[in-house]
Amino acid sequence: MCAPIVCRAKALPPLSWRRGFSTAIAACIALCATITPAQPVRRIALTFDDLPGVSQRSSLAVLDDINRRLLATLRIERVPAVGFVNERGLDVPGEHEARVDLLRRWVGPGFTLGNHTYAHKSINDTPLDAYQADVLKGEVATRRLLDASGQELVWFRHPYTHTGPTPAIKASLDAFLNEHGYDVAPFTIEAADYAFAAVYERALMAGEHARADETLAAYLAHQDTMVAFGEALAVDTFGRDIPHILLGHVNRLNADAMPELLRRLRARGYIFVTLDSVIDDEAYDTPDRFVGRYGPSWLHRWRVALGKPSRMAAEPDPPAWVMKAIE
Repeated sequence: MCAPIVCRAKALPPLSWRRGFSTAIAACIALCATITPAQPVRRIALTFDDLPGVSQRSSLAVLDDINRRLLATLRIERVPAVGFVNERGLDVPGEHEARVDLLRRWVGPGFTLGNHTYAHKSINDTPLDAYQADVLKGEVATRRLLDASGQELVWFRHPYTHTGPTPAIKASLDAFLNEHGYDVAPFTIEAADYAFAAVYERALMAGEHARADETLAAYLAHQDTMVAFGEALAVDTFGRDIPHILLGHVNRLNADAMPELLRRLRARGYIFVTLDSVIDDEAYDTPDRFVGRYGPSWLHRWRVALGKPSRMAAEPDPPAWVMKAIE
């Protein structure tokens, strides 16, 4: 708003000064009339699965490049993040410690690590005791790194976000995770980046740069679509905007797309916050009552608990050519 103008003179100033003063007031009034209310501030937390990284050429050099560039963007843009680790990706003969060093980069102010199990097995196809053993096997290096930095290992994310195909398995797994001090990391927005990433990297490996550019553009457009869908679904579910959690993966696509993706989120009014601060919103106290073999957004899961009609069928799919390319 324009600041109020106060004249403290005891006598009127010269006519020429008063005319200029009046003109200035008129200009200020006109300017204020054009100012629109500020866009509401939205909050979003970024999470990345499958550390130390996903690539069709998962050499140490390639993963080093992906992590370096992705983290450089996040740090420059001051965006906190959580990285979820599959420790199977560390166990390469002669490279274990170098790959642990990739994880170490994710530990520090604004960054932390979570457990994504050792071998990324689905609870749908793995006996419960074997799955639980994989959870514990997947925390060894991660816990050591966090302990050394004064952080706690708190977050767990199910592979494929499959949380249990039956009520009994889901309840037993929830109890196990709680017993071991884990909080489940939900998500509300996800844009199938793994599908676009496979097509993108295949194109780069083949030297098909136009195809890679097309895939990157399609990915960013689908991200826009999914963010809009998540926003609308949240309002339909809770009657208001809520802070969101974006799920992505550590891959070459996101290393390349992240600067533009962050710009687009900021243009929608988002600021980037920690996962902890998002979870503090009361919407996240809603129980997850979804049971099944899929891994939908928590927005869909909460609708089960709230007795609202399913909107899963309305969720937009990636372009057909992307899905066909990865079949």
